[in-house]
Amino acid sequence: MKKIILICISLLLALTGGCSMNDNEKNSKNNENKTEAVKPKDMDPKDLPQVSAFQDEKTREYMVSTKEEEPGYYWLESKLKGFRMLFPEDAKYSSYLSNRDEHEEMIAFDSYDKTKNKMLNAQIEYYQRTSFINNPETMLEQVRSENGYNGSFEKLENEDKAIYIAHKKNHFQNDKNKYSFSYRYFGYIKSPEKNQSGIVFSFMFRCPNHEKPCTLDKDNLGDKVKKHVKSITFLSH
Repeated sequence: MKKIILICISLLLALTGGCSMNDNEKNSKNNENKTEAVKPKDMDPKDLPQVSAFQDEKTREYMVSTKEEEPGYYWLESKLKGFRMLFPEDAKYSSYLSNRDEHEEMIAFDSYDKTKNKMLNAQIEYYQRTSFINNPETMLEQVRSENGYNGSFEKLENEDKAIYIAHKKNHFQNDKNKYSFSYRYFGYIKSPEKNQSGIVFSFMFRCPNHEKPCTLDKDNLGDKVKKHVKSITFLSH
């Protein structure tokens, strides 16, 4: 009988201990969730990553979390909550426009690598609840017109969206600058038909300082742009 009682007591203690551990784990997870729920824009800059994406006041309004998704990249979310995209840590917000109505949003950002003397000027135009944005023929003609381009587009199938991308080399009228050219990558992203949303994008790379060495490898730059646009996820409302 004593052995049975001792066994019962041991089982009870084990169960109680197990419950306590579960409660502690739950509390720990709840605390983590509460911490993660605080948006970067509401945090003290001292507690944020010491990179441009978070230290620039306007830029951090778009940042989703301080968690680094990939080395050097964090998640950005549009103010219309229409999409998310990987955002480089050294980039800064350039301008924000909500054109004409609440169904359009433009986000522009710049990134400058002083060591490599490379400047990126990027622009993302997001459209939602508009029928024309789901028509590839119409949108690609618009993109061609805006960029003075008459060629074809490479089509990238990426999960639930179709990405159309092209590039061209532009020359500046400046003989004094030996880097008087840029590479521009542009295109259109079609979301699922039912969402009636899509994106027009443009990424331009150039060497701003003609006194410093600079190399613009169009293939490498193209891969960088594809990384950005492939990361775009349209959010359901």
